[in-house]
Amino acid sequence: MLANLCLQLHDQFDMEVVCDGQGDMPARVEKVGVSVHPVPLTTKWSFAAHIPRLAALIRSRKPDLVHLHGQFAGSLGQIAVQLAARPPSVYSVQWPSYLDDTGAWSRLRNKTAERVSCGGATMVVAVSEHDRKELLGRRLCDPSKLIVIHNAYFIEDSAASTPAAPPSSAPVIGFVGRLADQKGCEFLMRAAPRVLLTHPSARFVVVGDGPERGRLETLVHQLGIASSVEFTGYDPAPARRMRSMTVLAVPSIYEPLGMVALEAMACGLPVVGSAVGGIPEAVEDGRTGLLVPPRDSDAIARALDRLLSAPALAARMGSAARERAEQSFSPKTIAGQYAALYRRLLKTSS
Repeated sequence: MLANLCLQLHDQFDMEVVCDGQGDMPARVEKVGVSVHPVPLTTKWSFAAHIPRLAALIRSRKPDLVHLHGQFAGSLGQIAVQLAARPPSVYSVQWPSYLDDTGAWSRLRNKTAERVSCGGATMVVAVSEHDRKELLGRRLCDPSKLIVIHNAYFIEDSAASTPAAPPSSAPVIGFVGRLADQKGCEFLMRAAPRVLLTHPSARFVVVGDGPERGRLETLVHQLGIASSVEFTGYDPAPARRMRSMTVLAVPSIYEPLGMVALEAMACGLPVVGSAVGGIPEAVEDGRTGLLVPPRDSDAIARALDRLLSAPALAARMGSAARERAEQSFSPKTIAGQYAALYRRLLKTSS
């Protein structure tokens, strides 16, 4: 999202980025003239240690507006903003702290962090209506400063020119994401044997890596479906692979919005997604895909079987998904909403 905003709005605002310098994002935004200030911000501990440096940087650059992305930037970064004479700030709640609650101590810590993030910000952006209601229900944010701006999809330039799989090819069910409990890939794998009973030529392609990969690979062997499942590891340009898929599964246990669902829709794929978090705001059940209860492998199998058994239906849903993504979640559309917010805050503070 940060890269999308810089790439879309660099000619409208003088933008500078403070980040950990990792990945390809710094080089991408520097190509369009956005200055990047690398600071070691990879963990909450390194973030906390560099609060004085961040505050000094903000004071020296004298920004008219600071945009804080995510959990650490929202809380620890907000402290730096407060130390630097409190320029107006926007906090985008990309991953609410309460999603990491594991016990009494973590609940107290996360509640405090989110209150600091929301309390210090001039405006707070939830990435889904679900998250907006959750923040209000938990009394973490003043409703007068809380709005919803969805995240935008990002499709690599190379993916746009990649041809889709030919209609006669064997159906491919895709999964793209971190291999962690939250993403629910286990439930897709447990749905696979039932899908293969009626669609024996189908293949499952798992794009991603993470702590659950070893357990998932063991599971597919135990289920006897290893020959039909491919683990590809992390791919920095997953949309290229999506173009060769028939349907994408997003079986998450919880999800603020579901970026992978948006990317799949932009690639013209129907989505079978869990009806959790912000996913129902992206996937319209029965029109752009099918929604299922979380952790329900039987429901996943039924939804996949329905789409694989009716290619025309899947194609209609894929077309509707692309249209919805382009209209509601394109980088240009979402950046335009942020630009309007920036201008309103800059006008108010001037």
